[in-house]
Amino acid sequence: MENKGREIYKENFAEYLLCLALDVGEGMLKNGAEVSRVEDAIERICRAYGAAHVEVFSIISVINASVRMPDGTYSAQMRRVRQSGIDLNMLEKLNTLSREVCATTPALEDFDGKLHVIRSAVSYRWWVTLLSMITICSGFTFFFGGTWRDAAVAGVIGAVISIFEIFPSKYINSLLKTGISALFIAVLAGLSIRLGLGENGSIIIIGSIMPLVPGLAFGTAMRDLLLGDLASGSLKALQSILQALMIAFAYMIAAAIVGGGVI
Repeated sequence: MENKGREIYKENFAEYLLCLALDVGEGMLKNGAEVSRVEDAIERICRAYGAAHVEVFSIISVINASVRMPDGTYSAQMRRVRQSGIDLNMLEKLNTLSREVCATTPALEDFDGKLHVIRSAVSYRWWVTLLSMITICSGFTFFFGGTWRDAAVAGVIGAVISIFEIFPSKYINSLLKTGISALFIAVLAGLSIRLGLGENGSIIIIGSIMPLVPGLAFGTAMRDLLLGDLASGSLKALQSILQALMIAFAYMIAAAIVGGGVI
């Protein structure tokens, strides 16, 4: 919901407060926060503005929350989170905002304005994403024993798959994006071996595929499980396993296209 679309909420303090708190929680959940942190942030924001009672329940795709103010006004809202990923920069900005709001309790209009600035900002410039993918793919290829030629090929592959990060599509979910990226990686690695550009296709694939491995997401799932959020932890763990299976499936397709002996 955009900043200009909240005029209706401004007539009801409870509705407006919960809307803003859910905006923060939704942003955190979309960018890789644990469910416990999302729920805690929403509750703390509402409590900071004097809420008498707050209930929040969240899993990886839905946030349900209700708030009751001392004067008896009440609000219950739900958010459906269809896409999520890992963006620690955006997550840090939202987390800092939630702490600032809880400490200073600015007017809701000011809170709204600060939140709108954060949500409207570009988290990373396209050239930062491009250079990061090139560096990560080349660096891991060296780490796993690749040569300069292998690292150069991996860097080019990293530049190609960074397109999916620079120009995201709302029609491609994270699983499909992972599968397509892994397929491109394996096919390009195999073609580089056939053309004599690289020396070891397997190492090129391993180095290039590391940005797709859901290690951080799986770690977040384990943290949710340890904190008692069994539903969210199990769903995140399953999502991470499915992403790993998509990578393996994409490799099998690539092996059939360019030949298993090459990659």
